[in-house]
Amino acid sequence: MSEALQERTTHAIPAKASKRYRWRGIAFIRRSLLILFVLGQTTVACYYLLWVLPYHGSTGVELGLLILFALLYSWIAVGFWTAMLGFVLRLFGGDRRSLMHRHSAEELDQTPLGKTAVIMPIYHEPVHRTLSGLKAVYQDIERAGQIENFEFYILSDSRDPNVWLEEQATWQRMAEELGAEGRMFYRRRTVNLNYKSGNVADYLRRWGRRSKYMVVLDADSLVSGQTLVRMVQLMEREPQCGILQTNPTLINGQSLFARMQQFANRVYSPLFATGLAAIQMGDAAFWGHNAILRVDAFMEHCGLRKLPGFGIFGGPILSHDFVEAAYMGRAGYEVWLEPELGESYEESPPTLSDELTRDERWSKGNIQHLWIMLFGRKLRFAHRMAFMNGIMAYCASPLWLAFLILTTVEAAQMAL
Repeated sequence: MSEALQERTTHAIPAKASKRYRWRGIAFIRRSLLILFVLGQTTVACYYLLWVLPYHGSTGVELGLLILFALLYSWIAVGFWTAMLGFVLRLFGGDRRSLMHRHSAEELDQTPLGKTAVIMPIYHEPVHRTLSGLKAVYQDIERAGQIENFEFYILSDSRDPNVWLEEQATWQRMAEELGAEGRMFYRRRTVNLNYKSGNVADYLRRWGRRSKYMVVLDADSLVSGQTLVRMVQLMEREPQCGILQTNPTLINGQSLFARMQQFANRVYSPLFATGLAAIQMGDAAFWGHNAILRVDAFMEHCGLRKLPGFGIFGGPILSHDFVEAAYMGRAGYEVWLEPELGESYEESPPTLSDELTRDERWSKGNIQHLWIMLFGRKLRFAHRMAFMNGIMAYCASPLWLAFLILTTVEAAQMAL
């Protein structure tokens, strides 16, 4: 952290925030135990692999098999032990070191809210369905009695005139129906640069100083008014926190594929998210939506330059959210994932084809992170590991293919 930032945070953060680094010792112990379990399990697995190989790793093919197996097995073991930690923590009532457990409900209820913007970047979305979701969020905050602390921004990148004209008409009717004139705004960019991150950046240049916090929603996001209020209260109580991320639950699945995804999310996500939050603590990732951000810190530290490399490693950053979390951490702020913030929802792609289309976009963005992981300056180790995990999500398949090829070569050599 720079001396200027240290001086600024020393004057800006109340005395109780002097405890903000105490979680780092707990995080170090948890991460060390995770590494110990992963390496121990991987070592045992590699021992048994060498035991069954005919030459016990003394040939080039078998050595290649061992290296690939160790890498792939350890990646799987990380996920397993993360979920196991989440299971144990949930069995005993949750992580006592999380933000939610630092403050009583009475303390949070008495915390006044800072001015918060709820923004929804959209691009050729189903207009009525998308804005109906935003309307539901508005009405739920209104029922919570806190609407005076929130503003809403529909940020359109739509290029089709039929779509954006329908967006404008629907927004106008909705604002009149809700009595939200002067509180709900619509903006369409005439120049579409840098995808979603460019859309948000354009909003911040124009209106960022109007609010202290910014809640980012996707077109299919829903967050209850009570959860949004609680998020703002937590940010007020934790001035060192730059990003607070919820764990969205999948809803509204209609097709068989979407229902399967939704079922898996309900079964596994709470365990994995709880374990992940406990390991990352204040070095968590940002998933780009259903989260609240501290606007001044985000504007000052999370600007995204184009990558200077070649091919996919050059040009705009596609998967911007992990990078923004890493930059926030680099600036000395904390990023927290809080699974106990419930009533946060999103939808999944309805078909396998839609899932693969989204995955193709994500794969490019995650592979781009290799450049930032290797050459990004002063990034925290936990954020570099988050980049590595995302990269492995798309590199694991070709590595498994290479493993199968080597096993075929080994079997063919044995047959000769």
